[in-house]
Amino acid sequence: MTTSQLLAVDLVLSVLAAGAWITAVWLTVSSTRSTTNRAVDASRAAGLGVLVVGVAVALTVARYALLPALVAGSWWFASERTTINLPLTAIPAAWAALAGVPYLLRRRNTGSTTEGTTPPHPAREHPAREHPARAREWAVLAVVAAAASAVASLALTFILGPFPAPWSVAVLLALMVLTVLLAKLVLFTPRRLNRTGGGVEGDVAAGLEGRTSGAPPWGRRPTAAAAVAGLMACTALGSGVFAWLGSRSADGAVIAAAVGHHEGGKAASVANPTPVTSLLGESPANPAVRRYELTARVEQVTLPSGQHTEAWTFGSLPGPALEATLGEVMEVELKNRDVTAGVTLHWHGYDVPNAMDGVAGATQDAVMPGQSMTYRFTAAQAGTYWYHTHQDSAEGVRKGLYGTFVVHDPTVSRAETDIVVAGHDLSGLGLLGSSDRTSTYSAALGSSVRMRLINTDSLPQRYLVEGTSFKAVAVDGTEVNQPGEVSGQLVRLGAGGRVDIAFTMTDRPVTLRSDSASSAVVVAAPPDSPDVTVPEKAPPGIFNTTPVLDLLDYGEPRAGSGLEEATLTREEVVVLDRQFRFVDGIPRYAFTVNGAAYPLVPSIDVALGDTVKVTVVNRTADPHPMHPHGHHVQVLSRNGVAPTGSPLVLDTVDVLPGEVWELLLHADNPGIWMDHCHNLDHAAEGMMMLLKYQGVSSPFVHGGHAGNRPE
Repeated sequence: MTTSQLLAVDLVLSVLAAGAWITAVWLTVSSTRSTTNRAVDASRAAGLGVLVVGVAVALTVARYALLPALVAGSWWFASERTTINLPLTAIPAAWAALAGVPYLLRRRNTGSTTEGTTPPHPAREHPAREHPARAREWAVLAVVAAAASAVASLALTFILGPFPAPWSVAVLLALMVLTVLLAKLVLFTPRRLNRTGGGVEGDVAAGLEGRTSGAPPWGRRPTAAAAVAGLMACTALGSGVFAWLGSRSADGAVIAAAVGHHEGGKAASVANPTPVTSLLGESPANPAVRRYELTARVEQVTLPSGQHTEAWTFGSLPGPALEATLGEVMEVELKNRDVTAGVTLHWHGYDVPNAMDGVAGATQDAVMPGQSMTYRFTAAQAGTYWYHTHQDSAEGVRKGLYGTFVVHDPTVSRAETDIVVAGHDLSGLGLLGSSDRTSTYSAALGSSVRMRLINTDSLPQRYLVEGTSFKAVAVDGTEVNQPGEVSGQLVRLGAGGRVDIAFTMTDRPVTLRSDSASSAVVVAAPPDSPDVTVPEKAPPGIFNTTPVLDLLDYGEPRAGSGLEEATLTREEVVVLDRQFRFVDGIPRYAFTVNGAAYPLVPSIDVALGDTVKVTVVNRTADPHPMHPHGHHVQVLSRNGVAPTGSPLVLDTVDVLPGEVWELLLHADNPGIWMDHCHNLDHAAEGMMMLLKYQGVSSPFVHGGHAGNRPE
């Protein structure tokens, strides 16, 4: 089993174990009923209790039977499981088994007729085994402790997260102890009884309750019990209020300038920080300028299939195709006609100067209806990229505010047929390019064809090429060294990712399909080829049975890749998780980074020239395509295995469930940069953080009067 599958099994076992222990508490308490008219029910409850306790113990043991496999799979959090979670649940479970099972077996076998009537023998020293009332109390409290620990284990997973702070573990343990104390006060504290028939009033211990006709099976002390319950509620409520108050800083929060690393002593203050608005880059003298104008608007669109839907567009779906040649200056004026949420332009994967990055609340304010902004930067990277809004992008990109951006290298021969294919899901309608049906391109027999595949969606896409073999010649805009021929394999793109494929046109049509656009197909065919009917759909099940091209061992290694000379100046760990948190003051089952939701996630602070090793760990059941703005990263390893093919340089790293990626980042582009999951719904629910350079500040705020929403 893979690490992600093992973790899924572990999660199921932990939920079932918590449910079993809670059920065991109810059955154990029910078995303490000692009035004769309920003896049969009590005996039956005891029998079921033995069974459920056994199941609960088995589930608890099974969780830790998975631990060696997780360790063997290099699971990053095996030490946390061993040092915190294991003793937290194993000790109470062992207590419950040793104290609860013998008691329940006696209750099942003897019923209630003898319980509580035999005084303890003075020579007997083990009260838990020999004094019936004490045995009952011991058994019930042990099972309560096991149930509390199982729930606490879930809290570690869903609330506290990996490597919790000592104070948070202390609070969790205190709540467990208070739970057991509350059970003791409610179930086993003596009470004053007044028998109306005989006028007898006295303290009746729980062990004597069987002598009192009609008495409930346990005594109560409401004041003490209420006090303990109130303390527990205040502890839990206080923690929640603390988190809520912290999350309220989201609206109008200012991004402080980075003044030093998180570790390594005191950081020096920055007297005159550089604002992001001044980081405009350099332009060549007398450059050729490519000018474009994009107008964001709300409109009704009709697709080739005849389907109608409302979209937010830059004038078309996708937006106008932008192109440039290395050395030219891009000048793009963005206007907002009527998109009330506001818009920006972010250049995905393009390492623009920070002022041009287009992130509302970090590098600019959102462009609202009637406003405009001009983006200007030098085209310094060749390859396939795309642009999209970075204001409320979870909704804006999904509805159509995206387009393609290609930069050509004049020293490299261009393919005779160059096709840009943006895969997108528009309100449930799968698009390849601008069509949800067939798009046909003419390519001469024997000519070179390049298809630039761009995943503009928030979910991964798999592409199937039929009719020829191909080469994957570029990944995320970076050329692959000596790519080999590929056939019978899918190309998988995480959200935001790009792969360029190339092939020589054959005498029959070549088709491209995506699992996210079942009715769309791109066809390349010679202009004089006989008409060939292309099936409307891909063969059933082919996307589930065809293997996926692994880019980590594709192509050939390149000498002088930079890893040999790299000297690390710092290391960072980024843990991706899902926990109950407050996002903008609203409780959510949020997607978190290092246990926090944006904007409360601590930033990675760097200095210009740093070389940073970043370890990204995915603890969730979802893939997370992590996208650092303004930088590319080189892959050092995935799950401990280094790439064996061409150096893999990415701007969007698709980290699958349970995976651990090690990345190398060179801090060579000053600014305040977003780093976030490009499943934009995940980003909107907290999975974002900042990469901040020392001495750089931002005058823009999250929320505020401009309504900035940077996800």
